[in-house]
Amino acid sequence: MNTIRNYLDNMFLGLPDTEDVRRAKKELLAMMEDKYNELKNNGKTENEAIGIVISEFGNLDELADALGIRQAFDNKSDINFVTYEEAEKYLEDSKNIAPKTGIGAFLCIMSPTFLLILLGLNESGFLQIKEERLVAAGLVFLLGLVAAGVSFFIRYSSKLEKYEYLQKSVFSLDYSTEQMVRSMMEQDQPSYSSAVNISVIMYILSALPIILIALLFNSGGASIISVAVTLTIVACATYHLISKGGINNACQVLLQQGDYSVKTKSNTTFQIISKVYWLAVVAVFLLYSFITNRWGISWIIWPIAGIVFAIIKIVAEEK
Repeated sequence: MNTIRNYLDNMFLGLPDTEDVRRAKKELLAMMEDKYNELKNNGKTENEAIGIVISEFGNLDELADALGIRQAFDNKSDINFVTYEEAEKYLEDSKNIAPKTGIGAFLCIMSPTFLLILLGLNESGFLQIKEERLVAAGLVFLLGLVAAGVSFFIRYSSKLEKYEYLQKSVFSLDYSTEQMVRSMMEQDQPSYSSAVNISVIMYILSALPIILIALLFNSGGASIISVAVTLTIVACATYHLISKGGINNACQVLLQQGDYSVKTKSNTTFQIISKVYWLAVVAVFLLYSFITNRWGISWIIWPIAGIVFAIIKIVAEEK
């Protein structure tokens, strides 16, 4: 039944939000549901029933006069139509590029670890090298990993730029394309759910090295190294989540769900705010971390930023 409702939403995309259009949509949904239930009672399978319903009621041009929305239909704004081949290619490219994007994120998160390990070993007395030289070596390693990570982002993310319109503009899918996307999402769901569970557990456990070292050892060097261990766990969790999330994210884009819903796409103010917001969060994180050198605490900026962003999104959608 959700398939019918989603298909109906696509049929009415581009029509003005008037009382007549809302009434017509409600009436058409009732007719489609009645027909669906009738077919199911007569022994049709769910896919057969949905196919018959859409073939009978799926052409709004033929039904516009009967529903009393001919004028609204003739004046509807143009909506892009995504073909089966386009959707299939986008899913394939997203699946292949996700692991490369994950490597980029992994390298960026790991970039400070070498510097932290050197400082920790020096603080513990295992290295007898001037701190300035250690910092120089660590910064070279840090910048090298950041450069490598950014190169992964630029090289592989650019391959998805041709699909940017799917994330930003409203479009329509035909029934067979939508069914293909939903089937792909359903097949990928166990793998994606497992990746989310594993990554969340790793994120939670990533705080243990800092906590345990602080409780068991009275050593500044060990505390610094524990931050490097925490960042390594976070980096692995992030790679795992991104590399396994390519298909799920692409399916959400094609089905216009979550952050890619029609409501969110239509809210241009929120889109601008979200871009500026996350750039500001990154800047605050890096500035605070490098100035204070408190990497073991600065990570808390991200969960706080996520909660605040969720609040901003709720308020923006309400308005």
